[in-house]
Amino acid sequence: MLEEGMTRLAIRSLTANLEKEREYALWLLLEFSSVEGYCKKLAMEKGALVLLSMLAGNLEYPALSNLAEEILGNIEKVEDNIEHLAIAGRYQPLLTRLSGGMPFII
Repeated sequence: MLEEGMTRLAIRSLTANLEKEREYALWLLLEFSSVEGYCKKLAMEKGALVLLSMLAGNLEYPALSNLAEEILGNIEKVEDNIEHLAIAGRYQPLLTRLSGGMPFII
């Protein structure tokens, strides 16, 4: 229960005006994303992958971009998340899997 509340708070903080608040939220998500089970929950959390993808692509804040990219990298390691990532517009994990000859069933 506490973990879910922390996750939602961290995700909401990704839209904060203060760069430091977004950075702290990313550090928290990065720490949590080292656990496979948490990565599955994070990928299913509404808006999380879209916000992380937007931050990862934002070159105006390279430190935040790198942190978001690292979190997404952890999420991509979990096969169950490939579909969620593709829905959020992050197609590379799906393309990599398909080009490697591995079947993917949606």
